[in-house]
Amino acid sequence: MESRENPLFGRKIFFVNPSFNIEKYLVDYLRKNEFEVYILKDYRKAKKILSVYPDSMCFIDIDEQLSYSEWFNYMKSFSVIPELQGIYLGIVSQTAGWEDKDKFLMNIRLPGGFTVIVKKEKTLENFAAILDLNGAKGRRKYLRLDTRTERDVSGYLTAQGKLYTINIKDISSVGFAITYKQELMPLFQKNTLIRNLCLSAGRKSMVCSCIVFNTQVNPDGTAMSVLMLTNENPDSTKTYIRDYIFQKFDAKMNTLIENVEKDDTRYNQTDEYSQLKAVRDRDYGELETLDALEPLEEEGETEVKFIGSNIDDDIL
Repeated sequence: MESRENPLFGRKIFFVNPSFNIEKYLVDYLRKNEFEVYILKDYRKAKKILSVYPDSMCFIDIDEQLSYSEWFNYMKSFSVIPELQGIYLGIVSQTAGWEDKDKFLMNIRLPGGFTVIVKKEKTLENFAAILDLNGAKGRRKYLRLDTRTERDVSGYLTAQGKLYTINIKDISSVGFAITYKQELMPLFQKNTLIRNLCLSAGRKSMVCSCIVFNTQVNPDGTAMSVLMLTNENPDSTKTYIRDYIFQKFDAKMNTLIENVEKDDTRYNQTDEYSQLKAVRDRDYGELETLDALEPLEEEGETEVKFIGSNIDDDIL
């Protein structure tokens, strides 16, 4: 079983078999709010991918592809695979009724809960808040891409009539870290406002307005500065950088997905689901946190212990 401690850099969030509306409304909303979200359209590859990221969150859309009975068997199989026992498993649906919600919650361990998604901003905000509370972002509030091996990222700065090349170490939608020769440190003193830094990422070049957040000397003799984008930059700059980061994340994940084998298990062999009884007014103990879940002695039930977390400390 994986540790229930919230990881420093957050957790990957996977949506398995999302419908068009779930993908359009919920997934897009979460990405715009800096959650590291991925889509796994083929449920037969999902367990292999999740085993690579055993502390990730996984939400399965049960509205399509399989029957509820087959989805029930599919999710129940997670409990017998050691690599998947630390996954924060949950369900999303647009059509499930109270009977189905009761059957799943009372008979499968679902630390991620069962959420019926409606096209309301409040529903999306609440879903994101629960993810955030449970370490989906870690201590960072913004996704960051290490660009040291990316060939389509570069930067330069003009100062005192000269053109200086800078190396982009990593980027986020709110700023980036750069490295350069130590003799250029006077250009990057803390709180210095820089209005003419050119950042190229992918097929687009942007002239950015930045303020120097911090500067330090690296062990190899070079210098590094963290630059924060100012409000002078258009919203399109932030959006483009975020989209660029997800393009890189998706490309890496898609490579992994293409190279894993499909699960050939048949999930229609038994129909335990149809024999389950739903209880209309049962109290599920609504999940406010995914931490520290301890099973009760009676099989199929889970006691939820509420443990808050403070993730206000933002690491740049």
